[in-house]
Amino acid sequence: MKRANPRIADKSIPMGALVSLPAVLQDHGVDPWPLLAAYGIYPESFKQHLNPLPVLTHGRILEAAAAVSACDHLGLLLGQRANLQNAGPLRFLVLNAPTVRVALESLIHYCGLWYRGLHLNLVEERGYAGLRLSIYGNVPGGEQLLTAYLAAIVTIMQLVVGKAWRPALVRIAYRKPASAMLYEQFFRCPVWFGQSQHEVLFPQSLLDTPRGGHDEQLDDFLRSHLNELQAREGPDLPSRVRQVIEALLLQGECSVERVAEFFAVHRFTLYRYLSEHHTSFEVLLEQTRKDMAARLLIDPHLPMAEIASRLGYESQGSFSRAFRRWFDCSPREWRKVGDNVPK
Repeated sequence: MKRANPRIADKSIPMGALVSLPAVLQDHGVDPWPLLAAYGIYPESFKQHLNPLPVLTHGRILEAAAAVSACDHLGLLLGQRANLQNAGPLRFLVLNAPTVRVALESLIHYCGLWYRGLHLNLVEERGYAGLRLSIYGNVPGGEQLLTAYLAAIVTIMQLVVGKAWRPALVRIAYRKPASAMLYEQFFRCPVWFGQSQHEVLFPQSLLDTPRGGHDEQLDDFLRSHLNELQAREGPDLPSRVRQVIEALLLQGECSVERVAEFFAVHRFTLYRYLSEHHTSFEVLLEQTRKDMAARLLIDPHLPMAEIASRLGYESQGSFSRAFRRWFDCSPREWRKVGDNVPK
């Protein structure tokens, strides 16, 4: 039976992430409720602020809101109002952390419980740390959505480090907008547009800065609760990794780094997590390719070269050698023997 791929339609963001949008639109002379009602959102909808809203719907709302308000920096205005209220108990874990590093690692590790449509990753290189942000898939209104969460990262950092904190540099992937000056006013640092990613950079030394008021007992309680929530989220880690591998293979960009990025961890951390399950990225990649090959060969019109490409092989010959290792026959022989094809 074919296993479902991760789909952008399955990704979501808490409803409460839009709670400030009505005020932002009203500041621009726009009645927000007809626009929001078109997406089934009403004032009472925000009472359940942790309810999931599909990331596609979230992006479309921001796209429509930016158009109707003629505000190309609407996402920036929305992100300025972030306060971690839409992260459930994770807010308390982050603000109780003993160091900045632990606060950010906690945020990254658990934010997927509510923010399934966003990927947050911590990168350290050349004396700087960077919080990188991306969205799963091609989302309408993606620029506004990413801007909102880039600004939210800064606001969260100020909650963790102090109100006077500011980044050293902000990188933004889209082209420089007409309102670029407003970005520098908010971030209080240079902002580079047209970059390869959305990222907030700051000195790496800040990560190990101690924070006051840490309560170890509270930390243990919150982590236990969040770990329990994670355990209820779905299949075990190897199954989730295999789902991501399959999706990335079909996109033509599968690597351990990309898979680790999906889970917002470094590749070494992913290897460590998988070793605790007595497996590895390479083993799961091999298993996924094997299952996908058997399924793809069911279609008699799909060329072998195309199957090899979909599985991430550089040549049809490499695919054929791997297939013979798996099934002790060639792909063409497998295809001819219909009884061997899983139904």
